[in-house]
Amino acid sequence: MLFTDIEGSTNLVDSYPDLYDEMLLRHNELLRNAIYSYGGEEINVVGDSVFALFPASAQGVQAAIDAQYALTKEEWAQGCKPLVRMGLHSGKVRRHDTAITGIEVHRAARIASVAHGGQIVISHVVRDAIAEGPIGANVEIRDLGFHRLKDLRYPEALFDLVIPGLQSDFAPVSSIGANRTNLPSDVSVLHGRRSEMERLERIIADKQSRFVTLTGAGGVGKTSLAIHAGRSALSSFSRGVFFVQLQEIDSPDLIGSEICKAVGLQEVPGISAIETVCNALGGAEVLLILDTFEHLVEGAPVINSILRRCPAVTIVTTSREPLKLRSEVEFVVPPLSPPDEGAGFDQIQKNPSVQLFEYFVHRERPDFRLGDDTAGLVSRICRRLDGLPLALELAASHVGLLGVAELEERLRTSTQDLRSKARDIDPRHRTLRLMIGWSDRLLTESQRRVFYASAVLNGGFDLHAIESLFNHDADVVDAVEALLDKSLLFRKTALGQPRLNMLDTVRDFALDKLRESGEYNTMRMRQADYFTDLVLSAAPNVMRFNQRDFVEHLMQEAGNIRVALDWCMRQSSALQSAKLMEALKWLWISRGQFSEARTWSDKALEHARTTGEPEPLAGILNSAALIRYMSGDPETAREYGVESHRIYCELGNKPGIATAGIVAGIAKATSGDPEAGGMLIAQSLDLSRLIGDDYGTVLALIAIGEGTRAEGDEAAAEAYYLEALKLLDELGDTYWPGHLLQNLAHFRLHSGDWRSAAALAGQALAIGERYDYPMVVNLAIAAISGVLAVKEDWDGSAEIIGAVNGRLARLGVRFEPTDDVDFQRIVSAVRKASGDERFTRVSKKGADRQWDEVLSSCRASVAA
Repeated sequence: MLFTDIEGSTNLVDSYPDLYDEMLLRHNELLRNAIYSYGGEEINVVGDSVFALFPASAQGVQAAIDAQYALTKEEWAQGCKPLVRMGLHSGKVRRHDTAITGIEVHRAARIASVAHGGQIVISHVVRDAIAEGPIGANVEIRDLGFHRLKDLRYPEALFDLVIPGLQSDFAPVSSIGANRTNLPSDVSVLHGRRSEMERLERIIADKQSRFVTLTGAGGVGKTSLAIHAGRSALSSFSRGVFFVQLQEIDSPDLIGSEICKAVGLQEVPGISAIETVCNALGGAEVLLILDTFEHLVEGAPVINSILRRCPAVTIVTTSREPLKLRSEVEFVVPPLSPPDEGAGFDQIQKNPSVQLFEYFVHRERPDFRLGDDTAGLVSRICRRLDGLPLALELAASHVGLLGVAELEERLRTSTQDLRSKARDIDPRHRTLRLMIGWSDRLLTESQRRVFYASAVLNGGFDLHAIESLFNHDADVVDAVEALLDKSLLFRKTALGQPRLNMLDTVRDFALDKLRESGEYNTMRMRQADYFTDLVLSAAPNVMRFNQRDFVEHLMQEAGNIRVALDWCMRQSSALQSAKLMEALKWLWISRGQFSEARTWSDKALEHARTTGEPEPLAGILNSAALIRYMSGDPETAREYGVESHRIYCELGNKPGIATAGIVAGIAKATSGDPEAGGMLIAQSLDLSRLIGDDYGTVLALIAIGEGTRAEGDEAAAEAYYLEALKLLDELGDTYWPGHLLQNLAHFRLHSGDWRSAAALAGQALAIGERYDYPMVVNLAIAAISGVLAVKEDWDGSAEIIGAVNGRLARLGVRFEPTDDVDFQRIVSAVRKASGDERFTRVSKKGADRQWDEVLSSCRASVAA
């Protein structure tokens, strides 16, 4: 797949208005010639952007090279020269008539978007395909490192091409690491909000009021205003602007976890998610936008914690009510002002609520124009709907069917009826409820049923999820199309696939109606069953080499998985809860989502203790024990693990005895009882081997290896590690090898074999970066400081030591005791060789370096 576009095209249009169209035609012609010359298929041309497919990576890359040569050699009139950025990736795609979709298409587009004009950036898949061929022999493939791309969970390994005769000196690619924002890009334009925008921009830029809450009725446009203000503020916050969507969570305990995800942090064992956020942000200039806070008001003190510990952080929240904190500045977002009664045509035409209504109508009727015959009608519609943007959008969706005159007449009747029945409701909420209810009444019975049922889905969903709620007794596709037409659902693209969602205010209405219909419990049960099956099918892959698609899918469905967990924990049996906890624990642990893991394991345990079922209770205790241990709470892990092991022994459940014995043994060994813990682990190892539990065997081998390493017997520890690595390779696991490889690197350093140590540390670093395991990366970098020390590159080692210490300090953590012993051994040797003064100066220099620069230099060190 090849994506291209012209860098700075807007400036070219402004600078060369008479030449741009001619330039664009020639640009398209040159690209088309190159694409067709190598068997490519032009899929789409939009403005100055081109998307093409090729039979193989080599053909796509050669077409891109030829296109850049042609663009460079072309004599462009009066300096109107396009600089074209290009990105290539290879992967599976889906064809729907003329459309090409899929996550890999999305990935390819994101790769192209970070390139600079004249640059060709390729993915590691394309690099691997061309490295040994003729292209790899004629051009240099330059490693750009790992970069986070917008909307993608994993960092991508990116490369560019150094081509003889073409520009090769480019600035660093503009990934999220450079841009430092995750703001949504698909937010509609603002109408009639100039004064609010200017005032909000001033408040944010001034930074004197560091906590602002945008309040207003549902559907008034608080989120859109916050996002637009955030985009305007990007240049004022050097470390970035981050949008945190809180709609999908219902526990204040998870606010910190959601901030971590948005900012790109992994939670750290032993400290809370909010501490992780505060440690990581420190004195950095950051703007956090916390959206949809009204259902989490009890968690508002979290904001005070961040503001107190992070003096350069500004927080903007959106909520239907103020959060009542002393530092809060309330910014009321009113509805748009409708035209005055008796306003003339010019006044009506310029009115913001009329302009917004007209904008929405054009989606239904592109030929619609405001005229003398419709201006008065539209003016009355806007007044009846109080200028509320969401109500205007819902009303406009009916113009294609009813026309403006009939719409106004029906609204007049419905509004009078509603006002007579609900005088005690806030008029703005009453108006919105009116429009949703009115749209609801225009649905068929089948469409209405799908509308109500969709409300049990949270955080976005696909068509398969809605279909799972019905046993082929509803025409779901037609119903969804009708709901989209009436703006009761909206469609976005996520991970290259269409995804549906529902606004909170619309969902509240639909849930009320679903409860009245008598189908609420049925739909909740079917939703839970569908997402339980999804989790169980994906869980075995979340730490394997092929984990990316499975993890991205599960992370995308986090809101729906939470809904399923909540339902399961309200039932009379804990069996389904136990299955979900068992399946989700390694997803949460490997991705550092410790707050989420602890919150749900606590709820599951509380539920299981009330059902009187020993086996589900034992399973949940075992999952909770592992979660507690991996999140830095060995005492609670020991308590849960021992209880789980006891119950499994009483049941005679051998797999349970083995797995619970490993967790309980590790927790005992690290919380003051190494002898009993070691014995339990050894017994579990024998039992795991007996019953053929390879993963249990791996965990036991690693645990025994860590114990012998702590005792100083590196030869025995290495034997256990190597046996574990062999099994891990057979299992396709990626989580543990990085930890073990860096351990082996230290063993080689202790014997003076820096070359083997460099190779092992380099492998660990590559695993940590590719699969986004931050602690593996930190450990590998620490080992690389030892490689430089053995080579007597004392300054290089001291600089990396400073970088590692600085990063750990910002996170508020230390290495595990056995890992820290090895690292401090390196620190002592380098300090002694350099002298205290020089070591302090050079290590401080390392602490001040950008982490991406440190990673780049470490990759080069182990590759040399």
